[in-house]
Amino acid sequence: MRRGRIFFLLALIVFLGLVAVVLVFLRLRPAITPQPSPSVEATPVIDVVNVLVTTQKVPRGSVITRDVVSLIPIQRQFFLQGMFSDIKDVEGRLARIDLEAGFILMDTMLANSAEELSAQGSDIALYIPRGSVAVAIPIDRLTKASFPVQAGDRVNVAVVHAFVDLDTEYQSKLPNVAGEAIAPGTREPTVYLTAGISAPVGEGSGNAGRAETIPGLGQPIMVVPSEPQRPRLVAQVILQDVTVLSVGNYGATLTGAVNAANVQQAAGQPEQAPNQPAQPPPPQPIPEFVSLIVTPQDALMLTYLMANGAQFTLHLRAAGDNSRVQIEAETLQYYLNKYNVPIPVKLPYGLEPRVDSPNMPVISIQPTPTPNP
Repeated sequence: MRRGRIFFLLALIVFLGLVAVVLVFLRLRPAITPQPSPSVEATPVIDVVNVLVTTQKVPRGSVITRDVVSLIPIQRQFFLQGMFSDIKDVEGRLARIDLEAGFILMDTMLANSAEELSAQGSDIALYIPRGSVAVAIPIDRLTKASFPVQAGDRVNVAVVHAFVDLDTEYQSKLPNVAGEAIAPGTREPTVYLTAGISAPVGEGSGNAGRAETIPGLGQPIMVVPSEPQRPRLVAQVILQDVTVLSVGNYGATLTGAVNAANVQQAAGQPEQAPNQPAQPPPPQPIPEFVSLIVTPQDALMLTYLMANGAQFTLHLRAAGDNSRVQIEAETLQYYLNKYNVPIPVKLPYGLEPRVDSPNMPVISIQPTPTPNP
C-alpha cells in the first residue's frame, strides 16, 4: 500500500510539472502571424512621345529635308506645344535661325516661305537682349586694342575729348578777331559815307590781346597769341563691360560670307599647274567699325559723341570678368600729380640736336600669307 501511494504521488507530481511546462510555453511563445509572400513589383510604364531634332547644323534660310532631322523619344510630360512628331510637318519649310545639331525643332524656328522668313528681320537681331540696342562706332587697328577684339568679347569704351574756350555769344573759338571801328567822314585817302569796321590785315592781325607794360621801360604794348588756341584733352572710360556684337561687316565675320566670296572667286580662276607655287590668299581688310550691345540711352550718347568727332578706344576685358571699377578721368594735371611727373626746369643748357616732338617709330605690319598645303 505504501509503495502504491508513493508511486501515485510521483505520477501526480510529474503530471503537474508537465502541465506547468505546457502553460509556461504557451504563455511565453510569440504569436506567429502568417508572413505575406513577396510580390513582384510591376515595372512602371513611361509614357514617351517622339519629337523631331536636327542631326546636323542647318543654316538660316535652308530647306528642312529628311536628311537633316530625326525622331527621338522623350517623356510626354516634356512635350511642349510647337514641337513636331511627324517629319511631314516640317519637310520643305525654311529655318528662321541657324540651327545647331541636336536642336529640338519648334514651330517658331521654321518659316513656310521666303517672304515669311524675310519679314522676321535679320538673324543678328536675335543676339540682342530685349531692352538693348546695337550701335556701331568707328575703330582702327590701334583704337581696337591692336585688332584682337572679336564678336562676343567684353570691352570697356574710352573716349578722348578736346575742349576749347568759346565766345559765349558767337560760339566761336577764342580769341576773337578785332577790327577798327570807322566813323562816317573823311579819312585820307578815303571818304566813308557810313560807319564800318576795317578788316584785319596779315596773319595774327586783329586778334584781341591784353595790354601789358614792358618791364624796365614802361612802354605799353598789346600782347596777342602766337598761335591758335590749343585744345585741352581729357580721356575717360564711359562704358564698362560692353558686349561686342560684331566686328566689321556682320555677314563677313559671322556668317562666312567672306569665305563664300573667296570660294566663288577661286572657282572662276583657272587651276594652277602642279609645279607652280600656290597663290597666297588675299589678306583680310582691317575692319573700320565695331557693333556694341548697349542701352538705348548709351547708344544715343555714342551717337552724339560720334557727331562731335570723338576718338574711341576699346579696352579688351579678361574672359569672365564682369567687375566694374571707379575710374578717374585722365587730364594733364591728373597725370602729373598721379604719376609724379615733374615739369622740367629751364636750364642754361640743353641737348643737341633740337627735338620739337618725340620721334616715335612708325609701325607698319604686313600680313603674312598662309601657305597652302
